Amino acid sequence: MKILSFIHCEVLKVLRSSVFWIVIVAFATMPIMLGLVTYINAVDAGWEPYLTDLLGTNTALLVIGFSFTACWVFGREYTDKTISELLVKPVSKLYVALSKFIVIFLWDVLLVFFMFAVVCIMGILIGLNGGTWLLITNSFLTFMAASLLTMVVSTISALLANVSKGYLAPIGLAFLIVVISNVVAQAGLAAYFPWTIPALFISNVHLGIVSIVILAITGIVGFIGTIAWWSFTEQQ
Repeated sequence: MKILSFIHCEVLKVLRSSVFWIVIVAFATMPIMLGLVTYINAVDAGWEPYLTDLLGTNTALLVIGFSFTACWVFGREYTDKTISELLVKPVSKLYVALSKFIVIFLWDVLLVFFMFAVVCIMGILIGLNGGTWLLITNSFLTFMAASLLTMVVSTISALLANVSKGYLAPIGLAFLIVVISNVVAQAGLAAYFPWTIPALFISNVHLGIVSIVILAITGIVGFIGTIAWWSFTEQQ
C-alpha cells in the first residue's frame, strides 16, 4: 500500500502541472496537421494507407514525447529544488523511483490512446474509405507495441535527467536522437540504433535478435541506472 501513496502523489504532480496539458495539445496537433495537409484533398483515400502513413510518421513524436515525460517527471525535482526534501525524508528511495516510472508508463499509455483516437477522428472527418474494425484494431495493436518499445528506450532520458540534475539535457538529447535517427535510417543501420527500432516494427519489418537485445540492454541500463542513482548515489 505504501507504493500506492507514492504513485498517487506523482499522479497529482503531473495532473496539476500545465506541462500535462501542453503535452496533450502537442500529441493532438501533430496528427491533425499531418492528416489535413496530406489527406484533406486526397481523392478516394483509404484508411489503410492513412493509418500506416500517420502512425509511422508520428513515431518521431513518440520518441520526443516519451523522452520528455520520462525526463520531466524526474528532472522537475531538481529544477523545483524539491530533490533535497525527498532525499532527507525517511522514505524508501526505491519506492519513489519506481512510482515515478509507473506514472511515466501510465502517462505514455494515455498519450498513445489519445493520439490514436485523434488519428481515427481525423480519418472520419476527412471521409476515408475502406475502414474496418479489424484494420483499426490491428493498426492500434501495432502502434501500441511500437509505443511500448519506445517507452523502453526512453528510460535513458530518465537516467540522464538524474545525472544532469534537470531536464534540459535529456530534451536536447531527444531532438538530437531524431536527427541521428534520420541519418542512421538512410545509412541502413536502423536495426542497430535503439530509437529507430520501434519505427521498423511499426513498418512491419521483422526485428532480429540483435535488435531485440539492443532494445533490452538500452532499457535495462536506463531503468537500473536510475534506480541505482536514487538508491545509492549521494546527491547534493
